[in-house]
Amino acid sequence: MSLQLDTLRMFCLLADKLSFTEAADALNISQPTLSRKISQLEQSVKLRLFHRGGSQIHLTPQGGVFLETCQRILQDLDNTVDGLHDTSDSIRGDISIGLLHPMARWLSQGFFREFSQRHPNIRLHLTTLHPTLLRDMSKCDIMISPLLPDDLSLIAKPLIKYRRIFVASPEYIERFGRPRHPEELSKHQCITNTNSPKPESNWYWEGEGKECGLVEVNGVISTDSVDVASNLAMSGMGIALVPEDQVKAYISENYLVDLFDGGYGQWGQMYAVYRSRQYLPSRFSVFMEELRQFLERADASYLVIWKSQFSLLSAKGTE
Repeated sequence: MSLQLDTLRMFCLLADKLSFTEAADALNISQPTLSRKISQLEQSVKLRLFHRGGSQIHLTPQGGVFLETCQRILQDLDNTVDGLHDTSDSIRGDISIGLLHPMARWLSQGFFREFSQRHPNIRLHLTTLHPTLLRDMSKCDIMISPLLPDDLSLIAKPLIKYRRIFVASPEYIERFGRPRHPEELSKHQCITNTNSPKPESNWYWEGEGKECGLVEVNGVISTDSVDVASNLAMSGMGIALVPEDQVKAYISENYLVDLFDGGYGQWGQMYAVYRSRQYLPSRFSVFMEELRQFLERADASYLVIWKSQFSLLSAKGTE
C-alpha cells in the first residue's frame, strides 16, 4: 500500500470541509482531480471513507478512525520538520496571512519589516480581505480579525483589546454642536458601518463604570473602511466610530475631536484566527506572539508614524 502525503492532506481537508467544491477551491485544484485522488486513496486502503449522497458527503465510521490517524501522522511530521529547522539555522517556512487593508497598511509600516529581519527564512504571503470575509476562514494560515469566526472549529487567539471612540471634525462641531452624551448621537449625522450582517442602525456605547447602552443612528453616508470613515469625519461629513489608536495623530493635530474626551467609547478585541490542530507549527506561534507584543507597544508608534506623515503632507502643501 503506497500513500502519498499530499493525498492524506487532501483527505483531511475534505473531511474538514465536507464539500468537494470548497476543498478543491482551497487546494487550488479541480474538483475532478480531488475526487480522483480520494477514490484512489479509498482503493489503496480498501475502505470507503466517505458516504456520498447528492451534493453532500460525510465520513463513514471507518473514515473517522482513518482521519484521526492521518491527522496524527501529519502533525508528527510537521512537528519533526519544524524541530529540525529550529535546531539548524532558524525557523523557516511559509505563512499566508489574511487581514483588512487598514491593518495591512499599518503593519507594513514597520512590523513586517522587523519580523522579516529577525526571521529571514520565513516567507510571508499577505492577502487583504474584504470585511465580509472575516466571519469565515479565508485561504490563509492565519487571519487577523476584530471578529470571532462563525465556524466554531476555528481557534481565535486574543491578541489585544482596543477602544473605539466617537470623533468629528472641529468644523462639524461648530456647525452642529457637540453632543454631551451618546444618546444625543441620534440627533446627528453619523457615518455608519456597512461591515455588519445587516444595515447598521444602532451604536453600542460604554461609559465609565457599568454605564452602557444603544443609540439609534442614521446619516447620509456609510462605508466599510476605517480609513474612509476617518477621512469623511475630517471633511465634516458627520460623526464616526473608529479605533482610537488609528486616529490619535488626527486628534493630536486637531483634525478630529474625541467628542466625549475618553468618557464614552466601545471596546473591541483583535484576534489571530487559525485552523484547529493539535500541533501548531513554530513559525505560526512565533508570528502570533511577536505580533501581540508589537500591538501592545503600538500606542507610541502610532503617533510617531502619523506625525511624520503629517509633516510630509504639510511640506508638500506649501510647495
